[in-house]
Amino acid sequence: MRVGKKKVLKVIICILLLFVVINACWYVWRMVKYEPFTKGMEKSEIPEFLVPRYYSMDADGYDYSVKYPDYLSFTGNLCVGLPTTDENVFTDFLIIWPKLFGEYEYGVSLNAEGETYQIYINSDGSPVDPRYSEIVNEYKDTIDDLLSRAKEMWDIDRS
Repeated sequence: MRVGKKKVLKVIICILLLFVVINACWYVWRMVKYEPFTKGMEKSEIPEFLVPRYYSMDADGYDYSVKYPDYLSFTGNLCVGLPTTDENVFTDFLIIWPKLFGEYEYGVSLNAEGETYQIYINSDGSPVDPRYSEIVNEYKDTIDDLLSRAKEMWDIDRS
């Protein structure tokens, strides 16, 4: 059985159109979702067209950054980091993952006694996994400070 050239061409055009529509929808969604987070921030010098990154530092030395989602992904992140020092460039930070429909997931990276802990937390700063309650309670002031600064910077509802 012979397939006509017009039929093959129509299939190829449909596939290409679908590819363009999917990419365009993702690109527009990503811009609408993440662009508001970048107000007042500078674009990073990392040359990535598809995955822009933005950063800023406030008067207190706290670092803020926004990373757009990777290609055809819906997960980017926002980050607030404690000020760095000459003695310690590895500081504690909060990372926030905006979800597809407006919610957020939170995590912290805490440097305690020579160890780094990466812990998922709830919007109130409590650990998702109770095994981390002790370390989270020890760093409660730091976590609350980072959450407060994220809310102030990006108007994130933590309720």
